[in-house]
Amino acid sequence: MSSAKAKTPLIPLAAEQAVAGLKDYGQLACDGDGVLFWVEYRPEEAGRNCLIRYANGHQQSLTPPEFDVRSAVHEYGGLSWCLIDSQSWVFVNKQDQQLYLQTLQVESPKQLTFHLESRFGEPLYDAQHHRIIMLQEKHSSENVLNRVVSLCLSTGRLTALHQGHDFYSSIALSPDGQQCLFISWDHPNQPWVATQLYHCSFDPAGNVIDTCVLSGNSGVEESILQPSFDEEGNIWAITDQSGWWNLSCYDSKQQAFTPYWAVEADCTTAPWQFGGYHYAVAQHQVTLVRLQQASAALLQLHKGEVVRQLGSKYSLFRSVISTEHKIYAVANSPSSLPVVIAIDQLSGKVLELSGSVDNVAELSLPQHMSFPVKSDEAFGLFYPPVDVYLAKQTDDSPPPLVLFFHGGPTACAYPVLNPRTQYWTQRGYAVMDLNYRGSSGYGRAYRLLLHKQWGISDLEDAEAAVDFLSNRGLINAKQVFVRGSSAGGYTALSALAFSNRFAAGASLYGVTDPLALAKATHKFESHYLDWLIGSPLTEKDTYHARSPLAHAEQIQVPVIFFQGELDAVVVPEQTRAMVQALQDQSIPVEAYYYAQEGHGFRSSENLADALEKEYEFYQCIINKEN
Repeated sequence: MSSAKAKTPLIPLAAEQAVAGLKDYGQLACDGDGVLFWVEYRPEEAGRNCLIRYANGHQQSLTPPEFDVRSAVHEYGGLSWCLIDSQSWVFVNKQDQQLYLQTLQVESPKQLTFHLESRFGEPLYDAQHHRIIMLQEKHSSENVLNRVVSLCLSTGRLTALHQGHDFYSSIALSPDGQQCLFISWDHPNQPWVATQLYHCSFDPAGNVIDTCVLSGNSGVEESILQPSFDEEGNIWAITDQSGWWNLSCYDSKQQAFTPYWAVEADCTTAPWQFGGYHYAVAQHQVTLVRLQQASAALLQLHKGEVVRQLGSKYSLFRSVISTEHKIYAVANSPSSLPVVIAIDQLSGKVLELSGSVDNVAELSLPQHMSFPVKSDEAFGLFYPPVDVYLAKQTDDSPPPLVLFFHGGPTACAYPVLNPRTQYWTQRGYAVMDLNYRGSSGYGRAYRLLLHKQWGISDLEDAEAAVDFLSNRGLINAKQVFVRGSSAGGYTALSALAFSNRFAAGASLYGVTDPLALAKATHKFESHYLDWLIGSPLTEKDTYHARSPLAHAEQIQVPVIFFQGELDAVVVPEQTRAMVQALQDQSIPVEAYYYAQEGHGFRSSENLADALEKEYEFYQCIINKEN
């Protein structure tokens, strides 16, 4: 008999630890002196967003506790502030969606707009005319009007610069302030399907005198995003004309965009939020994000040729900006949480600027996998269990699987550290973060495979992923749990209703009835279901056939629900109806409602509570089987 002592298992992350470090950063900008600013998302403050000033190695929190820097334009928001100069800035306050002016000398912000029926977003300072150009989303009982407006900082006058389209975004000004770019699109399109890029000029008084469409006005659908001017006035944008979101430059002679660097990879992500750029052009050099197999590289190019890779330890980059001496971005990696980084233009050396919690000591690292499904292939990130945290099981059976469905559904799972994923792998579960057909990050053709197939191809991919992992002995096919939030919650519930392959599931503010969603959801997504499923007016049978609520009697396994009471996207009534339908047929069901949460939980306390309850729910099912 061996006298060696058994290795004491480490203690897995508690739910509170798994969400405690989930700070995030974005909306980076530099003033004329090179001082950096960013917006910091704070789950420990109920998800409040605060503007940070970083100078000489020190962070200064600028936003008073009673304010929250967050726009709700398009419901999902995006860029919510801009600098006027090194001493002053404006921001949108979450509470009333109005614009406020703040200075370094006076902490108390001054309200600039008083249009309480409106939301504002993507503010941009026009120094030539001393005004803010921004988006306005005006809500009335009849409709929601979106347009581009200007706010004169001297008089407070609000002036419409362009309207007539359903949506606008991504305002950019030329260095001389005489030209402007912006994106528009109309129902039923979403911005990752088809947009238009507008160019306009201003007279000395700031009036629009010339407007034209530079791209996106042909019969061929094109998603053109993130327009900008460089210091010489050249126009840049990311467009998927080639089938991939590639960076292109506008050729005024050809009156068309030509690829700056043609590559079979996406150079941006799906624009659920606007205002963040995945490239920067400065001093004739281009810094660009390239996504391949859901993993990002930050590349520096000159004259269309790759010069070097920057920040190679990271696997995701956002909010890229460039100055004469520095490149700044928000970066993640498989082993580190989001952090603001500065890269020296000369040496390429990386410095992490924002504070971050200690990384988890023992990690399950993601393995990008592709697997066949019908005549196509689908993708996902597989995380095996971390054995070092657990006492050796008495048998050698493969682990249970938690199958993650991302929201969107045009989103993507990236290979970055998420302590909530490690929470599962440290408890003996494998995790598959599925990038089902329709996910972004794999080119336009893959993105469009979900057209009128939502509730079908994503479910087929889920079953194919289970087969792929099970056939390789990586999981226990009888202990597969499906879970997702928002659109991912719909796929999870569909999997439970239309397949018998899954042991249980969790819906976090998930869609239960797509027809009800089509009637009740906000403007940004009000026609999205036309694309995902079909017309709710003429194809009601299709909606019924794909509704988990309409087929609740087919769900024969336990389900747990988490719902925000303030959710304007998936209203709480959807979840309550589904819960009631399952209770009526005596299916084990648990439901938890959070009074102050909307669509996407922001409070660390609520995030931890939901994670812990979901784990206990699955563990109870496994224990009963054993």
